[in-house]
Amino acid sequence: MPYRIETKEVKPQPVMSARVNCRVGEVGPLLKQFLLQVHAHIEKHGARPSGPPFTRYHGYTGTQVDLEVGFPVSAPVPAGEGIDAGELPGGTVAFTVHVGPYEELPKAHDAMDAWMREKGKVSRGDQWEYYWTVPDEWTDRSAFKTELLWPVK
Repeated sequence: MPYRIETKEVKPQPVMSARVNCRVGEVGPLLKQFLLQVHAHIEKHGARPSGPPFTRYHGYTGTQVDLEVGFPVSAPVPAGEGIDAGELPGGTVAFTVHVGPYEELPKAHDAMDAWMREKGKVSRGDQWEYYWTVPDEWTDRSAFKTELLWPVK
């Protein structure tokens, strides 16, 4: 899939999230588990997510990944039970949209890496993904829509 990569300005986004360090092969099941926990925590405090779930990649070794998993919120709720209040950064980001199975997301990340080098862009923070399609047993995996964002300067 060819990727159209552009830049745009985004505002800082308050989030509620959990952090997990795991093997790459464990991401799928852990992602679901932690998203359910964060969602329940937000609702326990009388709030609702203000957008789609996200993951932010704080580190990647090829076999291990350090992930932040959560939801954007209109305003932070109290932290606790392993759930923290934080913020996705504002400013200029490179972005693209991946349509297809999550297993093919590395192709989109590779395209972003190549675009960064080609355009002489410098990272100013960790990448994140918004998951615009909520997977269930009836969802066509080829239609999953994921937005990738990378703060750049």
